Amino acid sequence: MNLSFSKLFYSLASMALLIALLYLGKSLFIPMAFAMIFAFILYPIVKWLQKKGFNQVLAIASPMVSEVVLILGVIVLFSSQIVKIASEYDNFLSKLRTTWESSLSYINNKIGIIPDLESKNLLDQVSNYFADSGFVIISDTIAFTSSFFSYLLLSLILTFLFLFYHAHLTRSLALVATEEKRKGFIQMLKNVQQVGQKYFTGMGLLILVLSLLNSIGLLVVGIDYPFFFGFLAGILAFIPYVGTIVGGLLPTLYAFVTYDSYWYPLGVIFVFWVVQFLEGNFLSPKIVGGHMHINALVSILSLIAGGMIWGLPGMILFLPMTAMLKVVFDYYENLKPVAALMGERPETSKENKLIAKLNKLFQK
Repeated sequence: MNLSFSKLFYSLASMALLIALLYLGKSLFIPMAFAMIFAFILYPIVKWLQKKGFNQVLAIASPMVSEVVLILGVIVLFSSQIVKIASEYDNFLSKLRTTWESSLSYINNKIGIIPDLESKNLLDQVSNYFADSGFVIISDTIAFTSSFFSYLLLSLILTFLFLFYHAHLTRSLALVATEEKRKGFIQMLKNVQQVGQKYFTGMGLLILVLSLLNSIGLLVVGIDYPFFFGFLAGILAFIPYVGTIVGGLLPTLYAFVTYDSYWYPLGVIFVFWVVQFLEGNFLSPKIVGGHMHINALVSILSLIAGGMIWGLPGMILFLPMTAMLKVVFDYYENLKPVAALMGERPETSKENKLIAKLNKLFQK
């Protein structure tokens, strides 16, 4: 085996340049990525409407209007719930300060290696922290809201253009391949579109199911705003691994601070544990599983890379984009080793026998 340092240098330099380009141009690339995903999801509907006799503009506009109405409906629902929770912010903050002060005092009394701090000093420090954090939260919320709506507007415009110029873009991209390989290249583009479409439609259905299960569980426990916390946790499940933890932590913290009994936060933890068990073992494999074809290591690395480069949107987008990139790598002979490295571990004969037995068991 011969190692070419020049090729290695060019590969690493190209990767570094790509990462820098994605980071510096995220204001454009984030809405473009969302627009591409929206276009992948809406394309089968647009195609079906055109077969039914709709002209191209109307076939594109109809599902897009429905999408906008759905997004605005979710925003209005969440906004009304946030306003109600914000009205109790002072009471919630007072209880949180008291709980935090009591916890720190208990730790200082029980653990000798921590310097002894007076209760008043602890309360003053915690109060100053939350007072300063309030301004940070407000400013961050305003910045996030403005960025969200600007990204949403640009994504919708780009979605319409992607769908309108779909045929032209496909023909133009097909010119990259030679004439004898053009048919396979177009099939690769279709496979990329199907991976993105199936993942996000599956995730949409999974989020709806998880949101309902979370809400019903919180309603049974007796937590205030069960549908807000339930649907928020469901939507956060779009962020793999991290989203589920954050989604369960918020209502647990709210129950711990708001209610006097510890049974409420324990009940919330139990509800999310049951839902997480159902998601990991039954719901996710049936609804979303089988479309990604990438291993857990690559999934976690793509999640971390997405968060570092694009922040929260990157944590949502980089996982399906990595799966789509694997489809592209599978098409090129020189990149097939990389695709194999990204793919799932091949099953052994023992695993195949175990899976066959389990399938027979569930078929009964």
